[in-house]
Amino acid sequence: MLLKLLIFPGFLFLFLCALFFDWVDRRMLARFQGRVGPPWYQPVADLIKLLAKEDILPTGVNPLTAAVLPMVSLAAVLTAGLYIPFGAFSTASFEGDLIVVLFLLSIPALAYFLAGWISTGVYSVLGGSRALLQYFSYEVPFLMALAGPAILAGSWSITHIVDYQSQTIWIALMQPLGFVLAIIGLIGKLKRDPLDIPKAKSEVVAGSLTEFSGRKLALWHLTMNMQTVVGIFLLVNLFMGQSSVFGPIPAFLSFGLKSVGILLLLSTASALYARLRIDQLATLGWRVLAPLALVQILVATWIGG
Repeated sequence: MLLKLLIFPGFLFLFLCALFFDWVDRRMLARFQGRVGPPWYQPVADLIKLLAKEDILPTGVNPLTAAVLPMVSLAAVLTAGLYIPFGAFSTASFEGDLIVVLFLLSIPALAYFLAGWISTGVYSVLGGSRALLQYFSYEVPFLMALAGPAILAGSWSITHIVDYQSQTIWIALMQPLGFVLAIIGLIGKLKRDPLDIPKAKSEVVAGSLTEFSGRKLALWHLTMNMQTVVGIFLLVNLFMGQSSVFGPIPAFLSFGLKSVGILLLLSTASALYARLRIDQLATLGWRVLAPLALVQILVATWIGG
């Protein structure tokens, strides 16, 4: 169990996947924009550089709170990763672990808001306020989209949902609307283009993280990269689990290929679409995404019944 927690599929595995996914994402964005992109060791170099820099906080910021927030966020993401299977490998599984994972993945978003709220800078406060409003805009459609696979499989266990797809086809093919809504919700949770409103560089510098530097900023970046990995792994399990229709492909290989495929979808969306305004996102979330998510829940209930 200790090896599973620390090495595979625990911390070390998620850490390496986070660095690899970050490099692939930056490389793809560079190709879309006509650039070469960074070398393979660039994410490691960036992390080491931040860890070596001086840790400075502005006057009036509580140092204990500023240090605890990134550590709590990273711990929540790592704990969520323990309950998400990678192919045929799983550290822990129980009935209702999907609800626990969704709760743990919401902690970094709330911590990101608090990081801006405790800061004294205008950009940090504005970024934190945007992060909270964006959270309310995408979280409800995202949760309802992920409830569809659970309703179809008749279980809130991620492992059971994967086993259900081994007897049929991918849930992404059965519920394409739910899959699209889950992708949009994941983009909002990861604060990627076109939903990078809380940290828009041309408007609020770095949002809530404007006043952070050194080790604290390194932990925040590592948390976001690991959240990307955990979120992609979650969508692969819920919507693209092992299916007997596609033949006897090794679970480890097929899971990795599907994960990279979703990452390429995220990179493509970041390159193709411009950033939305916060009022446009709120309108999109509550007037379009939420009703569509409710429709896909009704369809999932009808199919399951």
